[in-house]
Parts: sequence; C-alpha cells; structure tokens
Amino acid sequence: MRKCVGVLSLILMGTVSGWSQPQQAAVKPGQLFDGKWWSKTTADEHSGFINGAADCLTWTAHEKGFNATPEQLVEKIDKFYKEHPESADLSVVEVWKKLWAKTPSSAAASQPGETWKNAHWYLDGFWWIDESPDQKLGFIRGYLWCMKTHVTAPTEEYSKPASFYVEKIDTFTKANANSKADREKVASILRRYRDRPVSAPAK
Repeated sequence: MRKCVGVLSLILMGTVSGWSQPQQAAVKPGQLFDGKWWSKTTADEHSGFINGAADCLTWTAHEKGFNATPEQLVEKIDKFYKEHPESADLSVVEVWKKLWAKTPSSAAASQPGETWKNAHWYLDGFWWIDESPDQKLGFIRGYLWCMKTHVTAPTEEYSKPASFYVEKIDTFTKANANSKADREKVASILRRYRDRPVSAPAK
C-alpha cells in the first residue's frame, strides 16, 4: 500500500480508563462483529474494520483509547481469539479494550513511524485509493457499526449496504485523484452519501 515509510502509529489521546460500555449491536440485524465474524473474514477486512471503528470512535463518538493502528492490533486480536475459543462471542472492540488496557502507554506511544494529530489522521482519499476491496469494506463496516452503537443521538443515517458506500467512495476518489479533493477525509466523503430526509408531500 502507498503509505508513509514505517509502521504508522497514532498519538495516544487520553487514557484507557476512559473506556465506555458499548451496546452489543451490529450494522444490520444479525451481524455481530465478534470472534465468529473475525474467523470467517480476511486479514484485510480486519485491518479495515479497526481503522473504521477507530476513526468513528475517536472523532465522531469522541471516545478515548481507540487510537491503535491495525499494525498494532490485528495480530494480537487474532491470537486472542485462537487462544480463547470460549470468547468467540466477545466483540472485536471488547477484545481490543482488553488488550490495549494491558499495553503500557509508553510502549504504545513508542511505536515506530509518524505521529498523526490531525482529525481523522491519515484516512483520506489518497489513503483509500490504495486499500484493497476487503480493507475498504471493513472500514465502512467498522465506521457504521460505531455510528449505530456509540454515537449518541446521531444526526446521520446510513441504511444502504456497506458495499454501496464503498462503491460511492471509490467513484469519488477516482474522479478526484491527484486533486485537492483527494485529501478529503474518508469520513467526510462518506457523509456525502448519508440518507437524505424525505420531504412530506405537499397538501
């Protein structure tokens, strides 16, 4: 992937003591992002899910402690589920919290690579173009999962399948490659395709 040299790491914002208790819900009825889902999906989708969930949890839900990168988490989560098959019903984010709570702040902050402080980090159109289809799908699923479970009184609704938003963002980023719009954050691009209010028929 076209990335900055080295493993990307994000600045820790706040402490893990700020964890909140999420609802166990899904983007659509019956879809739980837990160990069973994890075992049936690809590493690329796992990576995308971590990025999407972290983006929304940090910058839209304004929760602290979700700044880890996929490079820091995916292998650890994979190992946890393999070593604890009895925890297959535990959500990916709950496992994330368990693992990150055991990671000293100094160790997490010392990951090699650049530090990203700007809103939505490096997750822009330039980044999106180089991601695989599974990474893109995972990102949308993670972001929308967060919107439905962690955002209080959300002002945006997304009722279409995740693949719909992947296609729309693909079209936008390809049309705006190598332009200023290429640096628009994926979260902002996604917002363009939110559900629009249906106007009441004129009487």
